[in-house]
Amino acid sequence: MVENSTVPGLAHLKVREDYKKTSAGFLEARRKVDGAEGLWRINNSLYDLQAFVKSHPGGAEWINLTRGTDITELFESHHVTDNAEQLLPKFYVREAATSRSMPLTFLPDGFYRTLKKRAVEALKNVDFHRSSSTSNLIADSLTAMTIMLALTGAFIHSYGLVFLAGISLTWTVIAAHNFFHMRSNFRMYYFDLCLMSSKGWRITHVMSHHMYPNTLWDYEMYAVEPFLHWIPHKNKSYIVGLIRIAITPIIWTLMYFLQGIQRYYSVFMEYGVFEIRDIMPFLLPLTMCLFAPEILIALKLWLAMILISSFLFGLISFNSAHHHPDIFHDGDIYRDDMDWGLLEVDAVRDRKVIDDSTFLTLTNFGYHTLHHLLPSVDHHYLPLCMPAFLQTCKEFKLSNDSFTQWELIKGQFQQLMRVTPKKNHR
Repeated sequence: MVENSTVPGLAHLKVREDYKKTSAGFLEARRKVDGAEGLWRINNSLYDLQAFVKSHPGGAEWINLTRGTDITELFESHHVTDNAEQLLPKFYVREAATSRSMPLTFLPDGFYRTLKKRAVEALKNVDFHRSSSTSNLIADSLTAMTIMLALTGAFIHSYGLVFLAGISLTWTVIAAHNFFHMRSNFRMYYFDLCLMSSKGWRITHVMSHHMYPNTLWDYEMYAVEPFLHWIPHKNKSYIVGLIRIAITPIIWTLMYFLQGIQRYYSVFMEYGVFEIRDIMPFLLPLTMCLFAPEILIALKLWLAMILISSFLFGLISFNSAHHHPDIFHDGDIYRDDMDWGLLEVDAVRDRKVIDDSTFLTLTNFGYHTLHHLLPSVDHHYLPLCMPAFLQTCKEFKLSNDSFTQWELIKGQFQQLMRVTPKKNHR
């Protein structure tokens, strides 16, 4: 296992060795290395945002969860305009006593800041701070379809309808992912129907994976270790690699249940707070029990739906953008330019066909590069930013190549076997 990151200056997080690997554990590990002194750190300055919690346009949860951590990457990527930056001086406390634990930069003339300025111009004719009516309609329709198929399947004892409900639930969960990146809203709770936690994913997916993709800080990399190991290193065994490939579908199938166990462990043992959304995973099975001839039938059908959806979610999410031998993974040779946006570009590939449809984009993690660069912008609006992205890539001499879905699926398994570090710069 790689102990030290090949991203120069990236601090080591001990949470990678914690067998529980919970969302709360990631935040606690960050508090130990970020030098935020119980406040909120942005670059080398400390701010007290406690008085801003109730008035934060994005909702109180973002502020409450990140207390005591360095939020530089979150702050930069989730505030497309400079309005938030202009407010910061009101909350300034003092300069930090230590250097940043994450060496990535946001220089005014760097790739990311240049792209963001152009994105603001590209989005000027839409209210990109809110979700689009198109995305709302798709998410609401999928949720309604999931419930209808599940209840009808329970009523007539149909595994066929439950199979369709599993597909619909998968699309519902992925579509809901669009909403928990934004200001707090009720549609993000659609995600909780599958056992996984929208709160947990705001930490593990948004604050970890999105900010530091394919690095040792990426929860979605280390959470599946040692069963799956995408980091290239010479100690990888060929036989172990084959075993990892063989068990991958099993991990996909059990993913919802494993995350559900982590969810309620965190609720009762770490956060100590039971929220309304923590009831959501029980709504479908309880309602199915009311419609089915017998409770046992309802539970069997619900279990089948969850296993089907978990497998499909794993298949889509693990093969959507990040794992291929030509994509940067920690352990590879890192570039000299430490601009945060370049890490996002290096660790992602877009997909042909998927990005041609709003429905496929919303239900299959489409427009993935732009989504990583502008995570709080609704997926429906991301195509508006594509000309700005292509212009900025051309200016900074970056390629914007994409893969087919099959190339990414095949590449993900090849990455599990890869032992030789590369210079993977687009």
